[in-house]
Amino acid sequence: MATDFTNEMLPGDNVNAPDKGFQNDISNAGNENPEQLNYKEPSEGAKQLKAIDDEIKSKLYPDPKDDEFVVGRNFDAGNIGISSRDLGISVGHITLPVAPTIADISQNVSGMYGQRWLRNNYGAKVFNIPITVIAANSDEYLQNIESMSKALIQIGNSEGPIVFGAFPDRTFYGHFTSIPDPSYVSDTWDSTLTLQFTASDPHGYLKQVIGQADNQNKLSIMPEGNDVAKPAYQFTFSADSNNFGYTNSSGQNVFVGFPDDTNTQDLMPVIYRDPIQDIGTFTQVTDMSTQNWALSNADVASDAVVKMLGKHAITVDKFWTVPKDYTGKTTSYGPLLITKKFNTGDYRVSTRISHQQFYARAYQRTEVYLLDKDGNRIGRMGLYDSGNTNNGTLKVMFGRNTDEENANYANGFGYIGTGNTTWALDQTQNKGGHEVTLQINQYEPNFTVDRQVSTRFTQCLYDGHDSRFLPDAVKWQHETLTVEKWKTPRDSNSVATGPQVYSKEVEVDKTSHTTVPNGPDIWKNSTQDYYKWTQVWNSSMGETLTWSRWHNVGTPNPGYGNGWSWRSTSYDRGGNWDKGAGRVNQPGTITSTVKEFMYDAPNIITNLWANFELTKIGNQMHILVKQIAGSGLESGNVVLDYTMIVPDGFNSKVAQIGYFFGKTPIHEDKIVKTTPADGDKPASYQFVQSYQDDRLTVTDLTVQGITTADALKKAHTIVHAGDTATIDTETENIYINGKVANKYLSPASTYPLLKGGQKEDITFFPTPDKATVKYNYRPAMK
Repeated sequence: MATDFTNEMLPGDNVNAPDKGFQNDISNAGNENPEQLNYKEPSEGAKQLKAIDDEIKSKLYPDPKDDEFVVGRNFDAGNIGISSRDLGISVGHITLPVAPTIADISQNVSGMYGQRWLRNNYGAKVFNIPITVIAANSDEYLQNIESMSKALIQIGNSEGPIVFGAFPDRTFYGHFTSIPDPSYVSDTWDSTLTLQFTASDPHGYLKQVIGQADNQNKLSIMPEGNDVAKPAYQFTFSADSNNFGYTNSSGQNVFVGFPDDTNTQDLMPVIYRDPIQDIGTFTQVTDMSTQNWALSNADVASDAVVKMLGKHAITVDKFWTVPKDYTGKTTSYGPLLITKKFNTGDYRVSTRISHQQFYARAYQRTEVYLLDKDGNRIGRMGLYDSGNTNNGTLKVMFGRNTDEENANYANGFGYIGTGNTTWALDQTQNKGGHEVTLQINQYEPNFTVDRQVSTRFTQCLYDGHDSRFLPDAVKWQHETLTVEKWKTPRDSNSVATGPQVYSKEVEVDKTSHTTVPNGPDIWKNSTQDYYKWTQVWNSSMGETLTWSRWHNVGTPNPGYGNGWSWRSTSYDRGGNWDKGAGRVNQPGTITSTVKEFMYDAPNIITNLWANFELTKIGNQMHILVKQIAGSGLESGNVVLDYTMIVPDGFNSKVAQIGYFFGKTPIHEDKIVKTTPADGDKPASYQFVQSYQDDRLTVTDLTVQGITTADALKKAHTIVHAGDTATIDTETENIYINGKVANKYLSPASTYPLLKGGQKEDITFFPTPDKATVKYNYRPAMK
């Protein structure tokens, strides 16, 4: 079995903690892929499930009421949004603006009576939102104000949606331009203010409309709304094609690709394609001894589990079932999936992977392994946590093992970093570092009690005042039992495994009162009783018991409410020895703390869904990494654009792909208690601290052959059977399989739009035997 472990340690981790210097305390012990934008007709079963899901959503997340609003709601993207009622806000009457802000454009003309009017410029719509912040006290007021700040202050250059309860069928997109200080209402903690929301796009958008062209790829449509609608058209191809697009009844069109009468030789044929719709297309490796190669400083977990996320993504469900304990080393464990084999010469491997980190100290990775026809490792690429920081890393490495990778990287054949474009580097936020304190509860199965002191206290007070005026008195009773223990943790041979620890616990603390007949000087019946017994055990057998007991009577101090004075009226004590008594054994916990360092510097890798495109032509290897937006389409942002020279004699012919989801156990993953399996009940584990794992996914794989060095310039077959394409008229972008493909767009294309209330006839190409067409749009109201 090949291995490739580096024995690298987690950066800066306090591996040996806790140590003897820590305080011990003892206590008794009994633990997106978002759908591609391309629309796909759901099955009948899926429609029924969606209807049930919609019904649940409508009940759980109803439209806001007249005195509410919701910000950030976008059901299409799966965002529920935040309701004003959850912020402690009551919304007053909102005036819907008749029109956007209007700027009159005119000019003075010499000798002219009046001005020459040129046109109006229409700007944003401004909504004034009167609200009342409802709070019962200062804590609730502070909580509501902080929640409002978090929800309403928008950072970045993107605007968000808002839905007003008074107009629940319309969604406006904009940003808050005024959040003034609140003014208190009278002497209460309630306060009022008027928010200002500016919709840069003044349209109110109705619910998204989804449809499909007919069986001749024609569409006759009268859009909803009363203004321009900007549709997206999605093509699903059942055959190869040189082109696609559409023409409307006015002759305006979008043409993508090459005319059908040109050379149709496919110089970049698809060699292997997996749209990631079924885990069954992969083989999960559960034992690396079956492979000729090794993961880089990692091993498969034989009990790891993967699952589908949506319809087009695989993610990790469990990195392991029986957990891997913390060792301080960076070795990762998790599931490995490998594809079937294929043949290449020059090639392009294109795959989508994602990495979303939620806990900054997590140490996890998504990797793509490149294997040759004999099952040897060529290289790997992926997204990685860095350990003790949310500053992630992108790697593209080549070599049969880590040592060979590092040697090639030193010679320029490989990449490690956060991207090499200005945009990618600008995403890093250096917020500084701080310590994270972890509380470690180390469960010990066997503590022997060396000494135990128990104190029972009982107090009885009579409160009657003058019996001439008060026929009843109150009898108050208070009882406590306090137990102190000195324990030593021991192994199965009764050998001490740690220092003696002390605990003090109030096992009983109860108070009661009853009404009794009053009488002269009833207070004289007030008493206190103490009973204290001490147990001490010998090292093997034998118990010494000593006890003491005393009785007090009370006298109230002069002046009502000034307390009591007590005097003892009886006292006795005793003890005995029981040579046959054994030690008391109890489970328990040793609690300690450890400090770890965490550097807060999120970058583009911290939360990235990207398309990795690795192209080999001759002795050149080029890696292009592009960000994927939440819609499933490329955002246009490039993370890495890097070209390398393949060393002489290096075998770079890819014949198989592997995907590895890895997790390194960090200090938080240290196992502190294991409960063995019991019958059908599996074993359970408790850890130092729970945290949310990264979201790691794989969402697409395409391998293409390149028959000549200049094939990228000559290919005319732009889409293949099984591909999808999108024409987005709003952004005026073309996408093929989610990647920007504007290079195929004809300069004569005009991106014709739809107009609400006006009929439009549209013809799509290619013919229905090659592609089907869906569409969606958001109707707009002026």
